[in-house]
Amino acid sequence: MRKKSLVTAVGIALVVAILLPSAPVLAQIYNPDVDLPRPTGLEKSLTKLGRGLSNISLGWAEIPLTFDKNLKRGKPFGYLFGVAPVLGTARALIRTGVGVFEVVSFPFSDKSVNFEPVLEPEFIF
Repeated sequence: MRKKSLVTAVGIALVVAILLPSAPVLAQIYNPDVDLPRPTGLEKSLTKLGRGLSNISLGWAEIPLTFDKNLKRGKPFGYLFGVAPVLGTARALIRTGVGVFEVVSFPFSDKSVNFEPVLEPEFIF
């Protein structure tokens, strides 16, 4: 009789050990708008400063990027060596100018607005 109760206890323990990990688990709903803290005014202004410094230092990269984008689109040879450098230079000047604007204006911005990027994409790379 003792042997039968031991086998029964081991059997029950084995069934519980197998079925316990498959018990339903409650998952937390993740919503980054609610769960993450809102950025402070200082964080927003420092992001604006970093974006401006990046645009000043990497604005020139618009020239080869414009050439590369047009090359991948299959533009003709004349367009790649006639129009693309002009467009790239214009974009480089715009990106560098926006970078200067953001570096100069980052400490004077209103804390609730005026931190959105002026150009898209926000960073060139």
